[in-house]
Amino acid sequence: MPPSRDATGKRQYLSAQSRRESILRVADEVLAKEGVAHLSIVEVANRAGISRQLVYQHFSDLNTLLIDVIKMRLEELQLSLDSPDGRRRLEVRELVELQLRRLVNLNERDRQLMRNVFGDITLLPKDVWPTIAVIRQAIVMRWSNLIDPQTEPNSLGFAKVGLILHAIMGAWDMMIDGSLSEDEAVNLLLKVTESLFVLPW
Repeated sequence: MPPSRDATGKRQYLSAQSRRESILRVADEVLAKEGVAHLSIVEVANRAGISRQLVYQHFSDLNTLLIDVIKMRLEELQLSLDSPDGRRRLEVRELVELQLRRLVNLNERDRQLMRNVFGDITLLPKDVWPTIAVIRQAIVMRWSNLIDPQTEPNSLGFAKVGLILHAIMGAWDMMIDGSLSEDEAVNLLLKVTESLFVLPW
């Protein structure tokens, strides 16, 4: 989006922080609509109506921009998932079920974010693979701690959580085509989780 103009037609220049946030929002729009493979400094600059040099003043390279935009979106998403339920402390199974229900009801933009992070990494430029791997690990670690807080995180636990996250993405597709209702999707995902983790449920 180009710099806004006031009533006299003069450009209103943004502060450095506002400009940075504006660039992040444009990059997020590209990710939400077209996926990581279409994200580039040139594309973001063109859509924002600014020069590539101005983008580089705020983000040293594409990986930095990608990391920051995904972190921004994940923080916003996590805030919605962390909203208090206003009731008693939940048991592990209730907490997992609540989170699964919230995840199956994510809006399309948030679903696309998760698909970008957990989709086929071979479709992305190799230079962003390390970035995606770090972000995946952070999300999986959070879920591993939620599902099985008593167990020290390990590679097997991470793999199990990865399977659950892919099952969630499959459930979205089946809900879209009408194969599953919301309740059926949540019950199925609970069974998947129970089959992978031995928990005090």
